[in-house]
This record gives sequence, C-alpha cells and structure tokens, in this order.
Amino acid sequence: MATQVEALTSATGLISLLDENERELQFYGLSQLNAVADRFWAEISDAISRIEILYEDESFPHRELAALLASKIYFYLGEFDDALNFALGAGKLFDLDDTSAYVQTVVNHAIDTYIARRSADNSQDIDSRLEAIVERMFERCFELNEFLQVIGIAIETRRLDVLERALTSGDTNSLLAYVQNECVDLISSITVQEQVQELLFKVHMQFDSPNYEAVCLCLSKLNNPQKTAEILSMLVQDQDKLLSAYQIAFDLNANATQEFTKAVVSEFSTNNDEASTEESSPVDRIKSILSGDETLKLHLEFLFRNNKTDMNILNQTCKLLDSRLSLAHNATTFANAFMHAGTTVDNFLRDNLEWLSRASSWSKFTATAALGVIHHGQIKHGFNLLQPYLPEDKTSVSPFSEGGAFFALGLIHACHGSESVISYLQDALISYQGQNADILQHGACLGLGTAGMGSGSEDTANSLMNVLFADSAVSGEAAALGLGLIMMGSNHESTLTAMLDYAKETKHEKIIRALSVGMGLIMFGRKQQADTLVARLLDQEDPLLRLGAVHMITMAYCGTGDNNAIRKLLHLAVSDVKDDVRRAAVTGLGFILLRSPEQVPRMVELLSESFNPHVRVGAALALGIACAGTGSKAAIAILEPMLKDPVDFVVEGASIALAFILIQRNETYEPKVTEVRKRFASIIENKSGEGVAKFGAAVSQGIIDAGGRNVTIGLTTNDGQLNAPACVGMLLFTQFWYWFPLAHFLALSFQPTALIAVNKDLKAPNLEVTCNSRKALYAYPPNIEQPVAQAPTKVATAVLSTTAKARRAGKKMAGAEEPEAKKEEKSESEDTRMDVDESPLSADSKSGAQKKGRKQGTDTFMVNNGTRLLPFQERFMKWPSGARYVPVKQSRISGVLVVRDTTPDEPEDLIESVLPDDPVEEEQDSAEEGALQPPEPFEYPFDNDN
Repeated sequence: MATQVEALTSATGLISLLDENERELQFYGLSQLNAVADRFWAEISDAISRIEILYEDESFPHRELAALLASKIYFYLGEFDDALNFALGAGKLFDLDDTSAYVQTVVNHAIDTYIARRSADNSQDIDSRLEAIVERMFERCFELNEFLQVIGIAIETRRLDVLERALTSGDTNSLLAYVQNECVDLISSITVQEQVQELLFKVHMQFDSPNYEAVCLCLSKLNNPQKTAEILSMLVQDQDKLLSAYQIAFDLNANATQEFTKAVVSEFSTNNDEASTEESSPVDRIKSILSGDETLKLHLEFLFRNNKTDMNILNQTCKLLDSRLSLAHNATTFANAFMHAGTTVDNFLRDNLEWLSRASSWSKFTATAALGVIHHGQIKHGFNLLQPYLPEDKTSVSPFSEGGAFFALGLIHACHGSESVISYLQDALISYQGQNADILQHGACLGLGTAGMGSGSEDTANSLMNVLFADSAVSGEAAALGLGLIMMGSNHESTLTAMLDYAKETKHEKIIRALSVGMGLIMFGRKQQADTLVARLLDQEDPLLRLGAVHMITMAYCGTGDNNAIRKLLHLAVSDVKDDVRRAAVTGLGFILLRSPEQVPRMVELLSESFNPHVRVGAALALGIACAGTGSKAAIAILEPMLKDPVDFVVEGASIALAFILIQRNETYEPKVTEVRKRFASIIENKSGEGVAKFGAAVSQGIIDAGGRNVTIGLTTNDGQLNAPACVGMLLFTQFWYWFPLAHFLALSFQPTALIAVNKDLKAPNLEVTCNSRKALYAYPPNIEQPVAQAPTKVATAVLSTTAKARRAGKKMAGAEEPEAKKEEKSESEDTRMDVDESPLSADSKSGAQKKGRKQGTDTFMVNNGTRLLPFQERFMKWPSGARYVPVKQSRISGVLVVRDTTPDEPEDLIESVLPDDPVEEEQDSAEEGALQPPEPFEYPFDNDN
C-alpha cells in the first residue's frame, strides 16, 4: 500500500472517493489523502469544502480524520487559525509526539492563542479542546522531565498550579533560583509577577531548612518588610545562623530600595527592642548593614587602597583644553570626577587651583558638585567635607558654588540619605530667598532627590512640589527631577497627575522636559501599568510630552526585553518628527535590552547608518548602555567608524559608548583598547577639532578609568537583579545633552569590582581565592609615558674638505682613545637612566611573545581579599579547598561576602584600614612608605558672585 501511495502522481482519484456514498470508501480516501497531504495539498485544497462537510456530518464515524486532513491543508495554505480549529476537532489523532513542522507550528499557535486568552482574562471563554491540547503538552513535558519548558509556558499562561507542580517535581532549589533570576523580571504584568513571587515564597517555606536568602529576596519584591524583619530577628537569635543574617542584610542593601530597607530597619528595631545594648551587638550590625553604612565603608576602603588613576592623562587633558571655555572646563571637571569617583582623592583639584579659579557661573556649580562624586560614600563626614562651600548664616556669598555643594551633599549620601541630611536640604529650599534663590534651590532639589532616591517620602515630595509650582525655569527643572527620584518606581498616582497637569500649563521648556523625565522615573519597573499613561502622552502635540512617553517606556520596561516596548520605540525612532524624541527612542533600546546585550548590535546596526545624526548618536548610546563592561566586539565594530563621523555630537556619543564598553579592559584582553585610548587623546589634541567632540573624548577618558580603574558600569547587581539606582543614574546622565551638571549622575551607575570578604565582626581578614586563568588578562592598563622635554637640536655646520682631511689625520694619531671615551659616555648615560618597574601587563606581553606557540590560559594565580576582581574573571574563580574561611553564600564570589571561620580559636590576620578617621583634619599621621596619603582640605578660589 505504501508503495502505491508513493507512486501516485496525482490525488484526483483519491479526492473522487470523498463523493462516494460508502462510508468505508470515504474513510479510505481520507486516510490516503492524509498520507500524501504534504505532496498534493494544492490539489486537495480544491476539495476542502467536501472535507469540511464530512467533518460537520455528525453521523460520519471518522469525523476526527476529516478534521485532521482539513487542518493540514489549512496549515499549508498559511491559515493557522483554521488549522488550529480543525486540529482541535481531530482529538487524539493530532499527535503531539510528531516532530513534523505541521505539528510543531500548530502546537506553538495553540500555545500563543491560549496565552493571549489567558492574558486577556478570558479564561471562561477558552475552548475546552484548546485547553486539552495545552494540558497534553504539559503532561508530555513532565514525562520527559522538561521542567524549564513547563515553567516558561506556565508563567506565560498564568497557570500557577502547573508552575507549582513543576517546581516541586524536579530539583526544587535550582528551579526556584532559575525562576527568580531568569523569569520573574521578564513578566510583563505586575500582578502576575507578585503572584509568582508569592508562590516562590510558599514553595521555599515548605522546606525544613528554607533558603532564607532567597526568601528575603522574594519578600523584598513583594514589599513585605514586616516578614523580612521577623526572619532576620529569628536568624539573629540563632548563633549558627547569625552569619546568614549578615549576608542577607548585605544582599538586601544591594538589591532593595531605600524605602524598603528603612522599613525593615524600623520593624527590626521594634522586634529587638530588648536586645543586648552592648556596643557592636548583632542587632546593631544588622541595622548598620541595612542602612548601607558597612557596604559604603568597605567600598571606600577598597577604592582608596587600590586607586590606580593615571594622573598623566588628566594633566595632559587639562593642558590641552582651553579652561577659559565653559565646555572645556566642564569636560575636565567630569573627567576628574569620574576617574576619582569614590576614592576620596581630590589631589587634582588642590594641585590646579589656578585652573579651578577660571570656573564661572554654572561651571562653578559643576566643579563643586564634583566633590560629591569623588567623596561618594563619606556619609559620616559629608557635612565636614563640604563645610567650606556650604552657605553660612542663611546668606549666600557664591550661589553657584554653594548650590553645587548642596548637590554634592546629595551625591555623597546618594540612596542613603539620613534624616539630618534630608531635613537640612529641605530647609534650604525655603530658607534662601532673593536674587540667587533659584540657583541655590536648583542644587538643593537635585541633592534632595539624590539623597532620598526611592524613599517614597510624601513630605519630601511636597517640599519639591512647592518649588515646582513657583514656575521658575531654573529651580523648577531640578524640582521636577527631584520628584521623580524621590518617588522612583512608586507609580504614585496623585504625583503623576499633578506633574502631567503642570507640564501642560507651564511655558518653560526646561520644566516640561524635566517633568517628562521625572514621570518616567516614577514608573520605573511598572511595565504594563505605565501603558495607559504612555498612550496619553503619545497623543500630545507637544514633542516634549511625547519625549516623556519615550522615557516612561524606557524606565517601565527597563531590563525586561519586552517586544511590545521595543516595537513602540522603533516606531518612534523612525516616524516621529522631533529629533529629540527619535534620539531618546533609540537610546531607550539599550535600557530595555541591557540583559540581552548580544541582540543590540544587530538591532541598531542600520540605525547607526541613518541619515539623521540624532538617530546615529542614539544608536551609539544604546550600544554603550546595553553592552557596558562586556567588551562586545560587534558593538565596537559599529562604533569605531562613528568616531570619524562628520557631526561632532555623533563623535561625542560614540566616544562615550566605547568608554562604557571597554571599561576595565586592557590590551591583552582586548587589543582595541589601546587604539581607542589613543583616539580619545588625538581628538583632544586636534586644535581644529570641534569642542563637543573634545568634550566627549575627555569625559570618555574619565569613564574608561572610572573609580581609579576599580569600578564598572553595573546596571545589574552581583546577584543578577536590576540595579534601579544605577539605571536611573544612567538615564539622568544621558540628559547632559541639555544640562551638563546632570552628567554627575553617572556615578550612581559605578559598581566597585572587588573581592570583599568579612568575618563575624564585619572585619576583612587576609585570605586568598584561586583564579584559574592568566594574570595578564586582568592586570591594570599601563600608565601612559610622560612626555620628556628634548634639548634644541643643533644645526649642522658646513665642513670644508681641507678641514675633514685634517680631522681624519687627527683620528689616526689618537688611536683607540675616542672609542673608549664613547664607551664611558654610554655607560654613564645608562647609569643615570631612571629605574622603572615593569608592569604585570608588559611583562606578560613579553613572555607571551617569547612563548609564542605554547598553549595559553592554563596559568593560575591568587586574588587577595580587598583587591580588584573583574566581572568576566569571576567564572574562573574557585574557593580553595581546606581554606580557613568559607563563604556563607556559595553562588558567587564578587561583592561583599560574609565568611565563616573554621578555626575560630586561632588569632586572625586582619587587613588594616588605610582610610583616615577624619579626612578633614589638616594634619595627618604619617603613613607607611608607599601608602596613599589622604587628601588635605582646601578652599575653592572662587570669586564672590555678588
């Protein structure tokens, strides 16, 4: 029979059997047509009506076969809805185990249809036959132990019952981690996301010994500080679980919002009000960790100790740029701030007071605010550090520098604003009146928003709202941004309504633009909840409000990779009539796809060649944001030609993007680094170059060496969670296009790359971790060579032929004396040559050249506690077996780790702090030879603005 079917050259004869009255002949015809449908579907399609009649005839015993054949014909015709409908009628004849394209396509369409109807809350209207196919597919996956596939479809279809079964059927711990780290943040519905988090919490708590780290992460996503505080209180009471409580507190500080951690501290204090009053009790340590004090102290110590800033780069840039120009002065200010971010080293400012004195107006504001970036984290000494620049007695002497000091105070306390700092800045909003009030309020609003970021304080928001409604362009702009920062991610309805209404009333473009950014920040991470407001903003004629829609899409779907959000941004990028909207839309793609950086180069490649320069610079920034710290070769290949773009601001954007991508890379790991660094220098040296391009190159020099070469762009945390302050800081950094001081917000995106292990006393012990890779791949880039002044070259003197003959005769008489003199001269020059230590990178490069042909990458070296550990290095790290200290958390090595001492009775070798107790004291105790000297206080030589 099979041979006869294969020998068929036409299905006409089989089709004619469908018109017979005998049921057996009709059945035979259907079965044979079903077997050759893939070959003769075009002929059979002419008889599709007869096949449907057989299916609709309830007296026909082989209706399911007719439905299966009809389904196949509609599949080949491309009518997938009809193909699915008849496949549902085929019942069990539709074989899910079949791997043909027909079955796979119809099953995928069935799942998509099921997902769409479940997502639309039309569960009651779902065809029972469709649900049966999905159920059969679930059962098949369970039989094959394909739990990841079940989890993905269960989440998409909102089948939490199936999700729970999948989690408890396989390796529950690994599946729970997979859902938490890979799935939850990609769920477009906040409601479903919360339901999944509740399910994860429920499954975790079914264990006899739950993973409390994962449990508390779930509770932070559910915004349940009460339960979190209860768990911490329980762990603190158990001496064996105390270290786990410390690790959980460190993770909460890194992953949760300021509002949540403050609520946990409040609840924790209430639960432990009768705890030990001894100094440094476990309760006090938990509160100190949650408030961020311990993490900031450890990061300050790491950045100060390991500072490897190349001052030659900064000094050369300062000399080449004309500091009398505001643009050039700001560029050097940002470069210095980024290079020394968090290191507390402000030597460049103290050594270049003459350069600093050339700042005027808002350049003073920016230069003073840079102190906040440099001293970020010095929350105990913030007021003392800025005392010389803050106004006294409610009278303003230099409003620009004093306003900058307010902003600097906020940057120092970013996301960790204490009540004293918040109260001080709130008071500044209403205390200073008169001619320069706008400038002071501008700095106070930015500082207040930065310090109170994510706190959700309505009292603070009301203070900013009062400044906003005063309708001053300068102070109103900062107030709008401050509102967005305070209410970040809250979806606060009354605040959003007030901001949108005021954006339609005010005539100041600066305020409208800032409100558009602020509204986007309030909807951070809110996903579908932002869609209604986005639609309203897109319908507005004012392009600045459409710009607000772009920012809202960017922030609401940040890091989700949502297809609908990407589709909206791409549509705006090519269709909107306003260049600002198009540029922001392309840039937003980088934020949405930051967890899938490999997709961005393909997506923006054509946009990077657009005729519109605003689209090109948007594509550059999107590449930089999404691929930050990855060293993506595909992204570099797109950006390199853009450094030669005829439009200056495209060169600026490409330079910044390359700095993002190549941060913390050396030439051994990525040879393009040296070429890019030289390109930055050549742009700055070019006397005929455009100022904007030079600005971008100078800022890029600061970014690529940020934090003393010890930080990266961390838009996600060490645990893979979205880093909200970092993403917000990056968005505000992109607003330097309109207002230079906002570039300082990039410091919020800097994440120290360190191995920091602490013991039960939160002290850092001396320990080592093994790295199974070549050390040269992770070495600091070598410092550039300082240009050496050369003596004037003498002009050659004409020599007569008679004189030459006389000299030759004299040489014969002198014999070998002259060569000996040359040897002595050469020896003397070699002895006086300066000794230079060979860098690890250059040494490894030489050895690599000498050992060419030998297999590389098999070397091993040790990484000490408190030293740099790069993100792409972590996969080669291994905790030594038999080590004295064992980490409480085994899933990662970077970041702050709490370690357990396996021999607690032996004395510990602790790392001594090199940070000064009080960085403001003029006289410092002498440190060990070779150690970094703490900065001394100084005053800006700014003239009186009045």
